[in-house]
Amino acid sequence: MKRFWEEFKYLNYDMPKTAKYILWILGGLFLANALKTVAFNPAILLIIVVLLMSVVLHEVAHGYVAYLFGDDTAKNQGRLTLNPIKHLDLAGTLFPLFLILTGSRFIIGWAKPVPISFERLRKKKNGVFFVSIAGVTVNFILAFIGANIIKFFPDKVYANQYIYTVVSYLIRINLVLAIFNLIPIPPLDGSRIIWSLGSRGVKDFMESMENYGLIIILVLVFTGSLWGIILPIFNFFINLLNMYIKL
Repeated sequence: MKRFWEEFKYLNYDMPKTAKYILWILGGLFLANALKTVAFNPAILLIIVVLLMSVVLHEVAHGYVAYLFGDDTAKNQGRLTLNPIKHLDLAGTLFPLFLILTGSRFIIGWAKPVPISFERLRKKKNGVFFVSIAGVTVNFILAFIGANIIKFFPDKVYANQYIYTVVSYLIRINLVLAIFNLIPIPPLDGSRIIWSLGSRGVKDFMESMENYGLIIILVLVFTGSLWGIILPIFNFFINLLNMYIKL
C-alpha cells in the first residue's frame, strides 16, 4: 500500500496547486459517492474482493509458471504471493472501482504485471507459451468453479443474495479477464501466445507493435469497440456454462 501511494504522489508531484485542489475535491466527491453506494449496496464490497482475487491469481500464475521454467525474477521480488497489496496497480485499481460504482455491466481491472525475464526461460518458445496462457487458464478455471457451485448447490446460491453476487461475479469477471487478455495486442497475453506459436515474420510483427499496443487498447476502450470484441465471446461462454449447469 505504501508503494501504491508513493506512485500516486510521484505521478502528481509537479502538478500546480490549483489542479491538486481540484483533484482532491473530485476525489472527495468520488469517495463520498462510493461510500454512499456501498452503504446502500454492501454487495459491492464482495465484487471488489472477487476482482482483487481474480487479478492477483492471474498474475501469480504467470510468475509461478515462469519459475517452473527457470525464471525466478518474480520469486526474488516477492511477487509469488497472494497478498493483494504486493500486486496493486494505481490505474488498474481505480478504473474497475469506477466501473463498479457506476454500475457497469462489465468489470475490467488489472494488477501490476509480475516481472518475467523471458530470456531466462528454459525452452524459450514453450516457456513463453505456457507462461502466457497461465493467467487466462486460471481465470477460466475460476469461472468454471463458479459454474459448478451453481450446478451442485443451486438452493444455497439462489437463496442468499451475497452468495449469488460472489458466484455470479466470479464467473463474469473471470470470463471478461480471460477474453480481454487473449486479445492479440501487446502487452496482453494473446500477443505473447501468438509470438510463441508464430513464424519469424509473426514474431517481428508482434515485437513491432510493442510501442503502440497500449494506444490501440485505449482507442478500443474509448470508442466502445473493446466491448464489441468481448461481448460475443463472453455470451458464447455464458451460454456454454449455462448448458453445462443444466446438464
